[in-house]
Amino acid sequence: MANRLVASHRFSPSIAEIVAEWNQMRKEMNRRVYEAAPVSATMNPETKRLLHEAKDRLREGRTADFRPVSPDIMEFVRQFFPEISEKTVQRNSLEIRNCMSTRDAEIAAGSPYRTYMELNDKGIITLFMRKIA
Repeated sequence: MANRLVASHRFSPSIAEIVAEWNQMRKEMNRRVYEAAPVSATMNPETKRLLHEAKDRLREGRTADFRPVSPDIMEFVRQFFPEISEKTVQRNSLEIRNCMSTRDAEIAAGSPYRTYMELNDKGIITLFMRKIA
């Protein structure tokens, strides 16, 4: 602020001029607008194809086609729910993977808590934590 005052006033500025300069600086600071980085307008052809396929499936009223479930995930989830179907595992794959990674971290850290899964009547898995003895 001192540099601005010296540059704009040859002699000692009055209090009103200092206040006016201060207000001008605040206005300039508030006018700064965030400018996002430029985004490329091109899309990967494979990604574009997958998006079109998903859009077509939704228009036809079909649900998403899930990838096959890996054996290690099925083994893990069968510890909790022995009779669970693969389709239910596919729908809840995010919760199951989250439970797997969290439990591994808890065991490695020696935590007194464990993450568990609960399956409701609609086939939705909910995670919760329980203190172990």
